[in-house]
Amino acid sequence: ADLPWVCGPREVFKECVSSSCAELKCGMEGMPEACTMDCASGCFCAPGFYRKGHRECVPRSECQIEPLKPMPKA
Repeated sequence: ADLPWVCGPREVFKECVSSSCAELKCGMEGMPEACTMDCASGCFCAPGFYRKGHRECVPRSECQIEPLKPMPKA
């Protein structure tokens, strides 16, 4: 018996969706033009919310653009 998925706040369960287009992420204006054709299932941010890092889903107003760290010189 499969355990039911328990999604976090502001998340919805989606079955067999493109992993690159299943949810919006902070820093993205919209979905990428080319969606991967894979079949991912799991919890994704609900419509109108953005994935912040790999953690919670937040409204766009809470997406703080983190400055890019300079690459260390080899």
